[in-house]
Amino acid sequence: MDLIDKIFRISNIGTILFCILNLFLIIGFFTAGFQDFTYIEWIFIAYILGIIISLSPIGEAVLVLLANGRKMKRADMKIRIIPLLEIVYNKAIKENPKMVKSIKLKVIYDSAPNACAIGRRTLCVTSGLFELSDEEIMGVLAHELGHLANRDSEIQLIIGGSNLFICVMLVFLKILSWIVLAICSLFAINTRSKIASFFIMIFGGISTLFIWLWTKFCILFMRMSMRANEYEADKFAFKIGYGTQLAKALDKISLDIPSENGFLKALNSTHPNYNERIARLQNLGVEYYGV
Repeated sequence: MDLIDKIFRISNIGTILFCILNLFLIIGFFTAGFQDFTYIEWIFIAYILGIIISLSPIGEAVLVLLANGRKMKRADMKIRIIPLLEIVYNKAIKENPKMVKSIKLKVIYDSAPNACAIGRRTLCVTSGLFELSDEEIMGVLAHELGHLANRDSEIQLIIGGSNLFICVMLVFLKILSWIVLAICSLFAINTRSKIASFFIMIFGGISTLFIWLWTKFCILFMRMSMRANEYEADKFAFKIGYGTQLAKALDKISLDIPSENGFLKALNSTHPNYNERIARLQNLGVEYYGV
């Protein structure tokens, strides 16, 4: 029930629109050419099943794998970050008692200081994050725990399940186009068959392009929600006492920062501009005036 409440909040309007538009595209694709809608209920069931699988530990494990998250084996890393995480987590659980009772900590071997929350209980930190001070690391951890508390990372799993069908459709169209083109090439003896194969190839290309463009259009709504949820996670970090630490960390790290003058880049970004995030933290009451 808590997940449902978190999904249907104002900051997730874009994500909800994204999933609805994806569902309409899937229904339109699989029912094209049919006079009745006998198969819609089965399509809907399969769509929901894909989302359920994504929300399961399987979906979380797959995302961790795709993020290149690994078991943290280095003793120096564990000795430093686990106590910091425990301190921040204890404050986070007081703010939101519905949070998970344990966190899975993974490491991504990347020199850029960063972190990400995945699924219901996984938190990945990069090896570059250890270049920050302890208080800055705690600020970043507080932000990521905010994503877990707000269930943002679980909502991303729902998006993954929604996208699964779109990926299947794109692969299906590409394979179909290749097969039809190969068959037509084999039997393209006269001019008429050559013209037919040409139009079939064009149709396959246009269909694939349309779905790709539609998906990109839908993703704009999803990213709108992702940017809004970054502010909410920042607010959570502030509430549990790590607003200043997070602001300091934001001045040192880059989290998909869009260009100040690039409207399209900002529109496609998953994170708001870091100056805007720091400004909002200051509006909440953080007294911070640069590194």
